[in-house]
Amino acid sequence: MKTPAALALCLSLLAGLIACDKDDNMGTLIVNVRDNAKVEELNIYTEGGSLIYTNTEYLYQNDPRLSIPLNPGNYQMQLMYGFNRCSFQIRAGHTTTVYYAYGSTNGEVTYD
Repeated sequence: MKTPAALALCLSLLAGLIACDKDDNMGTLIVNVRDNAKVEELNIYTEGGSLIYTNTEYLYQNDPRLSIPLNPGNYQMQLMYGFNRCSFQIRAGHTTTVYYAYGSTNGEVTYD
C-alpha cells in the first residue's frame, strides 16, 4: 500500500515541477533595431515611469534583435540617443515586437 501511494506522490510532484517550468503568465518583448550602431542604451519603464530594465551590451552584437521576458502591463521604451520614446503593451503568453527601421526615430509596435 505504501508503494502505490509513494509512486502517486512522486508523479504528482513531477507534474508540478513540469508545470512550473512553463511560465504562461509572462509575455515577451522583441526589440529589433535595424541601425543598432547608433543606439547606445536601451531603457524600459513602467507605465508609472519607473526604470525596470536597462541594456547596453546587446547593442554592439551582430544581431540587433533582443528578446526580453516581461510581466503583462503597459510599458515605455527609450533608445538612447536620438530615438523617440515608444509605448507598448505586454500580454501574457504573447509576443510584442518593436521594430526600428533604418533611419527611423520611431518604433513600430506589432502584436502576435
